Amino acid sequence: EEALIDRLAITIVDGSQARGLIHTLAAQGVKVTVIDAVGGFLHDALVTLLVGTSEANLGRFFATVRRCCPQRTRYVSMGVEMSMTPGYPLMIEAHVGGASVFVVPVESFIQL
Repeated sequence: EEALIDRLAITIVDGSQARGLIHTLAAQGVKVTVIDAVGGFLHDALVTLLVGTSEANLGRFFATVRRCCPQRTRYVSMGVEMSMTPGYPLMIEAHVGGASVFVVPVESFIQL
């Protein structure tokens, strides 16, 4: 018998972390639809995952996402040179990784 799917978790993750998350979810028996995208402040590759699950399994899903997609700090060039340090671009600290998850109720799930 199929597990009840009454929630859709729209999950946006860093492209470098997506493969590990997808592999871990597959090992747990969770099916995922993958949509590639590029965007955000750093124009990095992003991956959107559409994950059907039950409300009861959301806690386990969130724990898996937290474990597979930790946030980290990266230093990136602003592309602007300061007059006091010619030749050296100004570096700023940016937080990358992690995930954004939107959970919406599902009235009906049918897999054809």
